[in-house]
Amino acid sequence: MNTIQNLIREVLLQLGNSTEAQYYLDHYQKARQVKFAVVKVGGNVINAQLQQLVQSLSLLTHLGLTPIVLHGAGPQIDAEIAKQQLPVNKLDGLRVTDDKTIEIIQPVIQKVHQQLLDALAEVDINTKSIFNSVFSCDYLDKEKYGFVGSIKQVNLELINQAIKNKQVPVISCLGMTDNGQVVNINADTAIRQLVWESKPAKVIFVTPTGGLLDQNDQLISAVQLSLQYDDLMQQPWLHSGMKLKIQQIYQLLKPMPRKLSVSITSATQLAKELFTHKGKGTFLSMGEHINHHNTLGTAVKLQLSSLLESTFGKKLKPDFYETLDFKSLLISESGQAAALISTGHNGKAYLSKFAVTPVAQGQGLGKAIWQQMLNAYPQIYWRSRADNQINSWYYKQADCSHKKGSWIVFSCGMNLQDSMSCMDKGAHYEDSWLERKYA
Repeated sequence: MNTIQNLIREVLLQLGNSTEAQYYLDHYQKARQVKFAVVKVGGNVINAQLQQLVQSLSLLTHLGLTPIVLHGAGPQIDAEIAKQQLPVNKLDGLRVTDDKTIEIIQPVIQKVHQQLLDALAEVDINTKSIFNSVFSCDYLDKEKYGFVGSIKQVNLELINQAIKNKQVPVISCLGMTDNGQVVNINADTAIRQLVWESKPAKVIFVTPTGGLLDQNDQLISAVQLSLQYDDLMQQPWLHSGMKLKIQQIYQLLKPMPRKLSVSITSATQLAKELFTHKGKGTFLSMGEHINHHNTLGTAVKLQLSSLLESTFGKKLKPDFYETLDFKSLLISESGQAAALISTGHNGKAYLSKFAVTPVAQGQGLGKAIWQQMLNAYPQIYWRSRADNQINSWYYKQADCSHKKGSWIVFSCGMNLQDSMSCMDKGAHYEDSWLERKYA
């Protein structure tokens, strides 16, 4: 295809929803930063999914979204060390790199580096090889770790020039000391420093698993680290390499602007993760601040009404707020997710409205607001139209549910008597929309 427009059409066809894909394409292309994304690729992906990886990177580059690619070669190095019958010596999570090991590491990484460059060239991606000249290093602790580098400076000139020339920079996890000694760098340390210095619009980890998996090996679609990090670290199913990765992502994002996010995805699903609301991987961010209002001022009402009416595609009744026995409002900083609480039957909290835009769903904002709501109101009930598409999710959040007519009423945290009483009342509340759909 000869034009960006034709490539965009191809992407939209592949993803199945032109509106979603165009939204994200516009978002990425309008990013103020010069750089679109830093993409970290492990050696295991290069071993097993190289063709899928380069096809995904080709799609991005032809859309005008030039990634900075940082690759590792861990499995390849381990295999070569085993082949030479040498011990794999790791300390504090770092590969101890003596004279013999650094001699092995350099040609192995060079081979992997060239393998990636050749594969990218085969799909007509113009690349810039930056093998060991991005990271200026001191020794981390030469006596303890050997030739392991501590990054003191990230040299962005070569990267910036490559992007200016519409080349994809391909970088290895090697650095150099002031006296010209090549040193090994921990891949997660390398990407952290690279992101902090280059300030990309997006960070992508390409892994074989395609995301963070829970105890049932189900993909976790989104994580708001400011709210969920401590709890995640206590989970027995999160361990080893993935636990370390989440810790490192947390450290990477913590000092950065909150709009920066990390996606963990697979080589085959990279486009779906970037260009659809639901994604196809795990979206990690520090998360938005959630504001808790105990009064409804004019500006907040306007913001809430806009969210509710755009999300549900309906107009609220003119007297909606006047007839609402308002208790509190939880609303995200961006105004893309909200939970409106009123005083219900016998003083119990009633979830009058719960609205989350599709974009916010993909970022985990709805779950974050829901958890804060339950922390504030552990006893609560709500209702939903019987044909509402998110009822399956509501069932998982509720202790009890009751279908009455066209409504399903749910409750959480109450004893059975209170629950049945509240649900019976809830089924008879008046609709709040000018025309019915969901309420």
